Amino acid sequence: MVLKGANGAGKTTLLRLVATLLRPTSGTGRVCGYSLADSGDRIREHVGYVSARGTLYDDLTAAENLMFAGRLCGAGADDARIDDLLAMAGLEAARDLRVRTFSTGMRRRLSIASLGLRRVNLALMDEPYSGLDTDGRAMVDRLIADLLGQGTTVMVATHLEGEATRRATDSYAIRDGRLEPIENEA
Repeated sequence: MVLKGANGAGKTTLLRLVATLLRPTSGTGRVCGYSLADSGDRIREHVGYVSARGTLYDDLTAAENLMFAGRLCGAGADDARIDDLLAMAGLEAARDLRVRTFSTGMRRRLSIASLGLRRVNLALMDEPYSGLDTDGRAMVDRLIADLLGQGTTVMVATHLEGEATRRATDSYAIRDGRLEPIENEA
């Protein structure tokens, strides 16, 4: 599913609500069968989220960031898994470099790679193509294809188009606080 909309339309807010990082102020909603109002812990067991800003620690290396993220989400990650994720992100040569030395695109790739730490039912990606070059966008497309191949539902909020967003089965625009289906441009 692709979410489109103008800046400030509410794409990030919707993803943050679904990820249970924000509480709804009204209405009701269910994610993976659980109520947004009172089942945040259960929802988080099924959802992976990559924010537009990413959540990385500058003083940790690329590998340490992934290991730490794996511990936080209860997935753990051994060296082989970390190496696979870094290779997928095109960051194998940066494995032991501190993230503070990374470019914007490298940071983005590492944040996105963290979605591969554990299997989730729903993957939320906020502006995954932002700050990435052509190779980075292709990496996002491959990750989305892999997630879909595992049966994961992927929700992407974006201004930028990639192959995966052009092939989305559902596309919505957020206008005036409402989701409106839009015709797929494929």
